[in-house]
This record gives sequence, structure tokens and C-alpha cells, in this order.
Amino acid sequence: MRFRATVVPVSSGNGELRSMTIYRPLSSALLSLDIRLANVGLRFTKERGTLLIFLFHSLFEDKKEAQSGVMDPQQGVTVEMFKTFVTHFHANGYRFVSPEEISKSLAEDRKYALLTFDDGYKNNVRALPILEKFEAPAVFFISSGHVKTGRSFWWDVLHREGKRRGCTDAEINRMIAGCKAHRTEDVEFLLKKEFGENALWPVGDLDRPFTPSELRAFAKHRLVFLGNHTRDHAILPNYSESEIGMQICQAQNDILEMTGRTPEMIAYPNGSESVMIRKSAEEAGLRLGVGIRPGHNRLPVDSDSRDRMSLKRFTLRGDRGIEQQCRSSRSSFSIHRLLQDARRISARQPFDFSASVK
Repeated sequence: MRFRATVVPVSSGNGELRSMTIYRPLSSALLSLDIRLANVGLRFTKERGTLLIFLFHSLFEDKKEAQSGVMDPQQGVTVEMFKTFVTHFHANGYRFVSPEEISKSLAEDRKYALLTFDDGYKNNVRALPILEKFEAPAVFFISSGHVKTGRSFWWDVLHREGKRRGCTDAEINRMIAGCKAHRTEDVEFLLKKEFGENALWPVGDLDRPFTPSELRAFAKHRLVFLGNHTRDHAILPNYSESEIGMQICQAQNDILEMTGRTPEMIAYPNGSESVMIRKSAEEAGLRLGVGIRPGHNRLPVDSDSRDRMSLKRFTLRGDRGIEQQCRSSRSSFSIHRLLQDARRISARQPFDFSASVK
């Protein structure tokens, strides 16, 4: 893995990039079809006996802040979009639940939603007024090493530095995708080598993680539940079995040390999991696990459920209609989700990364 001095054009004949270019309009068309099907299907379904889980990362004040170049916008969800999302599910009879309620088993004749935020960004405090308004608990999955050291997340550094050097979003996304095939410490080493020793320092409050004292105060809120996101946001298949156990257990210990609370739920970074990874999480005392595969979780989800360590989770995007995405996620059938699953399976094939920054 290395960063080169010149940019490799995105249209360089790479077969994967060509397939992605073809996929985007097809994906958009299928999403539109799903929304139309959902609008019809939801009139005739009761939506009972299901748990929907939703993933967020950062919350931005507005679209301008999301596109400021300070950090990777990822979903690009604003505070107002998040409020629209929560309002939609509240109005449609969904009850927001906590991990504790899920572990104790939920009634099978009702419908539930779980809100989750990954990584541990300080900007997640922006969710609190909305959570309070709707009495909605949420799980915040913490990469404990970033909180303890205060360092930036590597994808934010790569996005920021790429923007400064004139890279396109497609080029930056390609580099980020390639880095996911490597250990966090190796990526961070190369970023410091390429961009300087201070590259991993956050620019400001927007892109930084919580500090230990801030996380301690945040964790005391009655609607806040903390989850495990490994010590270093480790994409676990890149690590040995013993290292996987260490990444999970160290995060458990760190979070307990900083907040006095022990997580009972894990979000696998990048959604990367396996039988061995799930077993390591269970051995660390975690009772629930979630990835990034979209879909409905059928009830009950309890200690006897085979799927409790591999729950499905929807990711909403700020560049599409929030209400439409909400209706689509409520629908039990989705051509778009089937396509995403097919792409995810094919993406498990080895990917040779050669990225560049000018």
C-alpha cells in the first residue's frame, strides 16, 4: 500500500470503477422503484413483529457544513433531516427502544426502531434535543482509542487532504475504499508520512471525537447508550484472531474506565464480520451485534436468537428524500436491497489498492 505523487484518473480502465459507474444510475432507478412499491405495499401491511435499526455517523448543521471539506461527509445527514426521520417513525407508530429492551425481548405484535451512531464524533450531541423531544434512546458506538488519544479518523484526514490537493470525490472515495483493506495503524502511519506528523489532529469540533470527560458526561444522559466499535475502528478481518479479541476487549475496558458503563452491543467497523468475529464479541460479554446490511430484523431478538449478533441496519443518505427512504425501509420487500446484498458478496473478493494524492 502506498500513496503516489500523481493522481490515477478515475476513468483509467479499471473494471471495478466501470461497474460502479454503471451501477449508480441502475441503483437510483431501483431505489425509485422500491419507493413506489413501498407506497403501495404499506397500505396493505401491518408492519408488526419487526425491529428496524438505523445507522448515522455525523450530524451537520446544514448542507454547506457537510460539504465544507473538513471531514468525509459520509451520509451527509443534517440535524433537520434527522428530525424529519425521527418524526416519521414516531408518527407511524414505531416505538424507539434501547439495547436493554431488545435483550429482554420485545413484544412480537408491535413495531420498533433502534437509532445508532457510529465512531464517537463530538457532533453527535446535536441529536440530544431531538431524542429528548421524542423520548427516543440511541446507541453511540465508540472507537475508544480515538477518544483517549483525540486523533482524527483516518478517512476524514484522507478526505480533507485529498480536497486540498484537488482530488475529485470519486478519487477520494476510491482511496478510502482501498484503505479499508489494511489495519488502522498502517493507514495512519502512511498518512503521517505523506501529510506530516500532525495530519491526524482534528481541525475543530466538527471532525473530532469526544474527549474522555465529554464522553463521561454524555453517557450520563438517560437516552444515551454506549456501544463497542473496537479500540481503533479496526476493520476486523484485517487482524489476527488474537488481535480481534484485543480490539474488542480493550474497547470494553476503555469505555468502562472512562464512563463507568459497559457496552452490551457492538457495531462491527465497516460491517465486516464473521463467525469467529461474532464469537470473539460474545466472549467479551457483548449480547448484540450489528453490521451494515440493510433489512428487517424479525422478532423475537433475544438470547436464543441466532441473528442477535448479526442484526441488519439501514443507512440513510442526505442526498435523497428522507421521507421516501423511511417508507422504503419500512417495506418488507426491496429490489434495491437485494442488489446491495449481491454487490456486498462480490466485494468480498480481494481488492488491490493503489491510490494517489497530488
